[in-house]
Amino acid sequence: MEKNRSHGKIDQLPPALRREVENRLLNGDTYEQVSGYLKEQGEEVHVSSVGRYGKKFLNRFESVRVAKEFAKLLAEDNVDRPATELHEANNLLASQLIMEALIDDEMDAADRAKVAKSIASLQGAQVRNEKLKLEARKEQGAVHVAMELLKEKVFSEIGEKHPEIAATLLELAENTEKELARMQ
Repeated sequence: MEKNRSHGKIDQLPPALRREVENRLLNGDTYEQVSGYLKEQGEEVHVSSVGRYGKKFLNRFESVRVAKEFAKLLAEDNVDRPATELHEANNLLASQLIMEALIDDEMDAADRAKVAKSIASLQGAQVRNEKLKLEARKEQGAVHVAMELLKEKVFSEIGEKHPEIAATLLELAENTEKELARMQ
């Protein structure tokens, strides 16, 4: 049996007044202070109603704030980080938000079905992400083999007659391989 959405008194307030309630909650006003403010505005909203609304609102706000902060830290942490890692972190954050949405008491069955479809999309994105990582590892292995062959040829062809040039070329090859590995 489908549960009806609850519509608290604050949900029914005019948008400007509801935004003011949210701002006051974010600024640290107590539920009693918010209820008193609403009474001054001609709205009879009990402290418990403010508390129910405030708890849900502040939880959602905190989830979004943490997700944004986490994404910002990931992006700033290492600009050379492979895109697959950032996509993976993004998928984890989206999964968290989807799971929170699914447990929301106010969500009806149709909205829950839409959210559940989002999980399938995220899983598909994760599979594609894993394939990209596997391809990158294969390419990195091929580059390593090619570099090793190059080093052997440089050493055998140039090393005996021009050891300084061979050493420089080998060093360049090693540095190039390391740089390519960082880019993966």
